[in-house]
Parts: sequence; structure tokens; C-alpha cells
Amino acid sequence: MHIVAGIKLPKSADASDLYIQCNEAASINYQEDNRQVLLRQGETLSTNSYFNSFYENFYTKYTTLNNIYYLLQLEGDFQVTVRREFNENTKKEIVSQAKFENCQFSEPVKIGPINLLQNESAGRIYFEITCLSDRGAFKESAIATDQTPTREVSLAIAICTFKKEEYIKNTLATIFQDKFLETRNFKVFVVDNGRTLDASDFTKPKLKLVPNINAGGSGGFTRGLVEALEENVYSHFLLMDDDIELESECIHRLFGLYEYAKVDFAVAGGLLNLQKKHMLYEAGALYNAHAKNRGFGPGALTPLYNNIDLRDTNSLNRLLKEENLDYGGFWFFSFSKELVEQIKLPLPFFIKIDDVEFGLRIKESGKNIVPFPPLAVWHLPASAKNINWENYYYVRNDLAAYAIHYSPEYMDAVKHITKIVIESLAKFDYERAQMYIEAFEDYTKGPEFIKKVDPETFHSLHYQVE
Repeated sequence: MHIVAGIKLPKSADASDLYIQCNEAASINYQEDNRQVLLRQGETLSTNSYFNSFYENFYTKYTTLNNIYYLLQLEGDFQVTVRREFNENTKKEIVSQAKFENCQFSEPVKIGPINLLQNESAGRIYFEITCLSDRGAFKESAIATDQTPTREVSLAIAICTFKKEEYIKNTLATIFQDKFLETRNFKVFVVDNGRTLDASDFTKPKLKLVPNINAGGSGGFTRGLVEALEENVYSHFLLMDDDIELESECIHRLFGLYEYAKVDFAVAGGLLNLQKKHMLYEAGALYNAHAKNRGFGPGALTPLYNNIDLRDTNSLNRLLKEENLDYGGFWFFSFSKELVEQIKLPLPFFIKIDDVEFGLRIKESGKNIVPFPPLAVWHLPASAKNINWENYYYVRNDLAAYAIHYSPEYMDAVKHITKIVIESLAKFDYERAQMYIEAFEDYTKGPEFIKKVDPETFHSLHYQVE
């Protein structure tokens, strides 16, 4: 038996619909050490949800898995129904149905095996349990298989942080309290660009604090990758932002994906809106989708799977259609050691566009970037931030990335920047205009400028804000 994925329960009411569907009479215990759902006779709980669906079509396309089964922790009498839905919202089928009596948490109920459809008609699988006894209960469970993994996976998790102590504390607690991750081979590298974290809080064997200069996100992630590569034991890497709210099962599912992988691929985790937790803001994106092969056009980032309400179970079937991504955000982005050896490390962009440029190199290498549902983190969407000085890095690095991958004409870049500067001046936004002018001037200095400049000194002198 090998655990492929966990069936997790919500930690709080504000995200409950992303884990389970049940009527209001059901009682949910959110406590970490005794998380469960209490049901009365006739009440039904369903995992027809974002986090607990099994997205069959992605697994059969990218892994060798051909069958799974559920191991459900139940107490009481239940009818269990396994269902499959497809791209067509109205089409669904019953995969299996059975009744179980006198269930006990100590003896998980096995449902299956469930044979996975190995063709384009594969869909999304979930289960429903209906309580048949006066009282019943459901605890966090698992999806397993008897297939032998095709490879061993060890994961290095690199988190770059700058003075986000509380976020880091919460993220690490979430990772190290996850029972499914306890037996997995991983290590977390926290790259502390602000040098404000206390080394005495980082004594776990699977945890390493890396004090670093303020080299920005790209420099911090790169330092984390270098530290992990030097240990020479990790098959895969995961980059995560510091200011996220994490569902640790997303990390656990990476192991199942890569252990049974048919081919090498990167995973682009989705961004769930931290202000509206049920909304998927994006899961991967396109770069200049409307300008390719039509001259100069930097600055166009098009989020995919944009603003999907995950409370609507019909919306979940929209995720079954895989989009062809150009890149994924570094808030949750995973890839193999082989890929790093092939395309090398992220460019020293400090912040902004580093994930875009890295993703473009992955695409050019012939590897897929997969928006694998339900791997995602909660994060503030880009639209919630409006910091003027960030425009400098965005514009400078966007021009550099475009030059690397599309070879624009110099005068096209001049026209593009001039237009934006004039628009900014017309709106009396002098600071924005200044940022664009400085960004263009430094872009024209070429790669030697970025290679020679000390990022911490440069940022503190020009754009540092408390």
C-alpha cells in the first residue's frame, strides 16, 4: 500500500466549502488534534470539492497510476458512493456503492479498487458518505494504491522571506504538523533576506535557516536552490512565497505525482484569493499571449483559470481542461533537479518577472508546466497591491525577459516606454513616470548592470520603504 494523497478537513469555517459539502446540521470539529465531522442519520458528506476531488485526467496523463482506492476513517453505519464527473457539467456516473456497518476509526474502510480511465474521457472522482446509524463520524482519510512507485522522491522546499516572521512561523507549523508528511523525505530551507529570524527556532533536522543579503525574491530563491543542490540528495524542488497561507496537503500530493511520473514536468500551483478564500485568482498564466510574433509587446500577463468561484461544484469541472501555460508564480512552483541542471537557475532580477522568465525557459526546454488542481496557496492577488516603486523592477525585468526570448527592436522599446511615460505625466503621476524612465535607462545598460550591482545596496539607496 502506498498513500497517493490525503483527504483533509477544513481548518476553519471560512474555507470549509473547498474541502467538503454537507448540510448545516453537520457538526465540524476544527481542532488540529481531533478534526472530524459528526453526522446524524440520513445526513450526507461529500468530497465534491476543490481540495478533496481526485483529478483523474491529470493523474492518468502525467503518471503511471491505473488504480486507486479510498481508506476512510468512519465511525458508525454508512453508505458510501464513489462518483465520477467529466468536462461536461451534466455528465456524471456512479463508480461504486456499498454499505458498511459498525465502522471504527481504528479500522479504515477500504473502497475500491477504482480503475482509472486511461483516455481523454477521464474526469474527476469524489465520494459521498450517508450516515445510516443514529450518529456517525468521519475523520481525515487517504487515497492509496498498491502500485509500486517508479522512483523515490526527496523534496527541497525553498522559502524566501523578508521580515514576515509570523507568516513563516505559521507556514512551518502547518508543514511540520501534517501527519501525511511525517514519513516523507523533505527539508525546508528558509532564506532570510531580512536577517530577522532567530536561529534557535530552526533546530529541526528537516529545517535549515539561511541568513542572506536582501537579494530580493529571485536572489533568495536562488540561494535556497544552491543550498539544496550542495546537499546533493534532492530529486525535486518547491519554491514558496513567505506571505502565503498553506494547505500542507498540497506539498504531500507533489510526492504522489513525482513518484509515479511518466515524464518530467513542472507544477504551477494556483493562487487562491486570501481576501475571498473561495475564489481561485489564477492557476498559471500566459506571457504576451496577444503579442507573440507581432512585434513588441512586453507587460501583458494573462492569468488563466481566472476568478473561479470554487464553491460552485460545476466550476470544478472547468479545471479538468488543461491550459498550455507559459509560467507559474513562485508562490508555489515545483520542478525537478534534472530541469535545473538543464536550464540553470533563476535570473538575478531581485523581484518581478523572475518566475515568468524561468517559466519561459522551461517551455523552451520542451517540458510542460502543469496547473495541477488542487495544488494552491492563499495569497493576496497582484491587484491588491499598488506599490509604485515596484514598477521599476517590473518594467526593467520585463524588458530584459522580452529581449531574451523575443529579440525586440530598440526603437519599439523606446516607443513603448515613451507612451507610458506620457500617459503617467498626463495623470500627474510623476513618480510612476520616473520609475519607468529609470527602469529603461538601466535596461539599456545590458546584463552587466545587473551582474555588477549589489542588490541590497542598490535597493536600499533607491527604492527601500519600511
